Amino acid sequence: MEPPICLIENRDNFIVNPRAIDILSTINQPVVVVAIVGPYRTGKSYLMNKLAGNPKGFVTGYTVQAMTKGIWMWCVPHPIKENHTLVLLDTEGLGDVGKGDSKNDIWLFALSVLLSSALVYNSKGNIDQTGIDKLKYVADITDLIKVRSNSKNDEGELSRHFPMFVWAVRDFHLELKIGGKPVSEDEYLESALNPKNSANTTKEQDFNKVTDCLRMYFGKRKCFVFGLPSCDTEKLQTLEDVPEKNLNGKFLAQCQKFCDYIFNNVDVKKMAEIFTVTGKQFGELAKMYTEAINSSNFACIESTAMTLSDRENKAAIEEAMQHYENMMKTVVLPTETLEHFLQFSKQYEAEAMEIFQEKSLRGKNKRFLEQLLVIFAL
Repeated sequence: MEPPICLIENRDNFIVNPRAIDILSTINQPVVVVAIVGPYRTGKSYLMNKLAGNPKGFVTGYTVQAMTKGIWMWCVPHPIKENHTLVLLDTEGLGDVGKGDSKNDIWLFALSVLLSSALVYNSKGNIDQTGIDKLKYVADITDLIKVRSNSKNDEGELSRHFPMFVWAVRDFHLELKIGGKPVSEDEYLESALNPKNSANTTKEQDFNKVTDCLRMYFGKRKCFVFGLPSCDTEKLQTLEDVPEKNLNGKFLAQCQKFCDYIFNNVDVKKMAEIFTVTGKQFGELAKMYTEAINSSNFACIESTAMTLSDRENKAAIEEAMQHYENMMKTVVLPTETLEHFLQFSKQYEAEAMEIFQEKSLRGKNKRFLEQLLVIFAL
């Protein structure tokens, strides 16, 4: 298992790490991509290490300084989906005062949305006005993400392309009750996302805008609340080094519940409902989305999907034709009869077609299949 590696570096702009792309290029399995975002120093890396099944992966740190910069990636075998890879993305904390440029926060948030199958939002305390305010990026995300480059976003279309949204509330100490009645974690989240009926102030109006966007853009939502791992401050500061037997049992049980849910309910990454993404294709997506945001300040989902599918299908044609040419070179000429020659040609054409069908993106390969048939007909 490769250790975590920086996928997208955050400098003056975003830079994709070639070494990370090299790792992804070797993964031909479908990928399930889980990204975590949220304010810095809230324990994001700890949860991602739990998903990886290894406490020593993403750097956790225990000072007031944010540890993660950019977007870091860890590729591990999926625990329950055979022949699938789980790609974990640990992101730079939002709201880091040492960052200097706050616009990086919304860019990181947008990239996390674009790249993931599930987006985990990690926060501390409870879901209240302050917690919602820190998700202000959601209200502005349509400036950075477009379904089509030549039209305005349709709310329903965005929800079809956006990942599952999971809110992980850390250090939660309240009772899950509303109006004196017990509620589930999901009911707690949905209640918190209800708009304020009398939004008279700018703050209340901003609150409603964020909650409206969360409900519209993220059609599938889930919530988990976590109590304190320990009452011992020293243990909290070095959580990854503390044996689990010394941590709060309810906290560990909730961590397991969270992991089980992610493993069982998060689907493979799909691109514009066109094709299932492999590790190699995911690397290409990371490059294309990063370049789009750097150059034009927005990324278009459908045009990116079409560009990537065209690349894959062109590569499939080239691989198929290369196989045909290589095999025809093995035919000893002259053959006994023209019929023998045509039999060889027909056999290798059929093999080339199988290669094309295997490597191309079905559903979007008709035009390229016709090109291949024309080439064989010449």
